[in-house]
Order: sequence, then structure tokens, then C-alpha cells
Amino acid sequence: MNKLLKQILKCVLSLAVAAILLYYSFKGVNWNDFLSGLVTCNWWLVLASMCAGALAFLFRSFRWRRIMLPIEPSIDRLTVFNAVNICNISNFVIQGIGEFVRTGIVVRRSAGRNAGEGSPRYDKILGTAILERGWDVLSLVILFVVLVIFKGGDFGAFFRTAIVEPLSEKSSGAAWALIVLVCLALLGILAAIYFLRNRVKAFRKAFDLLKGLLQGMLSCLKMKNKSLFFIYTAAIWGCYWLQMVFMIQACPVTAEGGLTLVDALFLMLVGSISAFLPTPGGIGAYHFLVTTAMTSIYAFSKADGMVFATLAHESQALNMAIWGLLGYVIEILRKDSKPE
Repeated sequence: MNKLLKQILKCVLSLAVAAILLYYSFKGVNWNDFLSGLVTCNWWLVLASMCAGALAFLFRSFRWRRIMLPIEPSIDRLTVFNAVNICNISNFVIQGIGEFVRTGIVVRRSAGRNAGEGSPRYDKILGTAILERGWDVLSLVILFVVLVIFKGGDFGAFFRTAIVEPLSEKSSGAAWALIVLVCLALLGILAAIYFLRNRVKAFRKAFDLLKGLLQGMLSCLKMKNKSLFFIYTAAIWGCYWLQMVFMIQACPVTAEGGLTLVDALFLMLVGSISAFLPTPGGIGAYHFLVTTAMTSIYAFSKADGMVFATLAHESQALNMAIWGLLGYVIEILRKDSKPE
């Protein structure tokens, strides 16, 4: 019951943060301009943007499977694709839970296929999921560096004034001291787990879990055709970029505003930051960040910025819902089927 209450509280707090950000995003918006902006959009291009997003899901499943193959060679492409899509919609319910959900789907399917032969440990598969997300963070950093090289002035100023400075102003010396103390406490806990693993049963279990996670994360070193991993990574972010290019062309205001391919890259990166904020599926955070970028960098009206942010976010949310629910239904129907 306590665990359930914690999950409910986390969900409520995430929704509260999303609601606050949505309020400030829509505050002062001219609703007539907002609605007319939605009506005049090119919905075929919105559909093209959704197709690019679906391709990103597919390439992500290919990349994750590539990492898992050294641990679970028999895992099939359909299971991994469904797990990735179910992960996406799970994060709309509780932020961050999707990685555990997709890991469970893969482990369950692997156990069904390898009945009597054992199945991969949950912690190892979870380690591959963490590694896969870690590569996304690294990719964001690399793309940000590319962006700074091409248009460092305007875009660097945005990140500094909209993100870095507000965080610096709100972060007191006591806050930084607390962060240091938390880090030291975590290091102390890890040290205790390692040195007392043979004396305390709970520490032994924790050590085995951490060891399994590390083994999963290091599975990339055993991959065959490692170049495919990097090709899939480039394809994922290429699809996200293409998704934003289509969305820019779908909205008449942005299509006529002279935005370039580099601008599409910038807006993609801004939107991606919302995935790291504590709101379900980036709701509120995405709208706030993208609208702020549209108004501060490109001088669009707030209504036009919200039209663009709303279309970009909600079209992909619908995309995730469609593929996630489809994946869930397929996995349910396959639940009692015999291994292929």
C-alpha cells in the first residue's frame, strides 16, 4: 500500500507541475489567433511528421535489440518494437516508469521462448535500457555542440537566459551543499554495499543487482557490427529532426517565417529537454520551452508559438498512444502463443 501511495503521489506531483507550466504557457494567449492558427495548418504535413516519429520508434527498437543480442540472442524484433512503444505511453502515466515496463516485456517474452533453458536476468536487460537512454543524452550533447558551432550566438543566449541563469538564481549555496551531501551519501552507500556484500544479505542482493545492471550496460562492448548501432542512432535523431522540419512547414506562420533546417534542429533540441523534466510525457514542459524559444528567438507571437508547440507535442503524443496501444494489444494476443 505504501508503494502504491508513493506512485500516486509522484503521479499527482508530476501532473501538478505539468498543469502549472501549461498555465504559464497559455497565459496571455489570444485564443482567436490560437484557434485560427490550428484551423489553417496543413494536416497532411502533420501526418508526415507523425510518420517520421514512428520511424524513430522503429529505429530505436533496432538499436536496443542490437545492444541486447549478446545477452539474449533469441529476442525477436516485434517484441522489442512493442516494448519500446509501450514504454512511450507508460511514461505518460508516470515519468520514468517506461524503462522498467519495457524491460519486463522483453524478459517475459524471452522466458516464454526459452522455457526450460532459463531466461535473461531482469537487471541485465534493464542495464541495456539505461545504456540506450544514456546514448540519447550523449547524442543531445553532441547535437548541442553542432548547434553552437553553426549558430552559437542566438541559441547559446537562449539556453543561457532561459535555462542556465534561472537555475543559477534559484540555486543557493545551501542547495549546492545539499547536492554534494547527497552525492557523498550515495558514494558511502555504494562503498558499504561493496565491502559488506558477503556479510549482509540485503547488501549482497543489492550488489548482485548493481552487477547485473553493469553487465547489461557493458553489453555494447560485445555487439557484432557495432557500426549498425551508430547508424541506428543517427537514423533516430534524423527522424526527430525530419519530424520538426515537417511540423515547421505544416504551420503557415512558421512556414512563412524563414526558419531554416538549423532552426528545426534547435527547436528539436529545445523540445527534447522537456523529457528530463518531471512532467508526464513532457506535458507542459514542452509547451513552455518551445513557446519561449519561438517568442524570444524568432519574435513570434505567443499564440503562434503555442499553436506550433501544441501541434508538435500533441501529434506525437497521439502517435505514441496509437503505437503503444497497438503494441499492448499485440503482446496480449501473443501472451499464450507458442514460441516461434
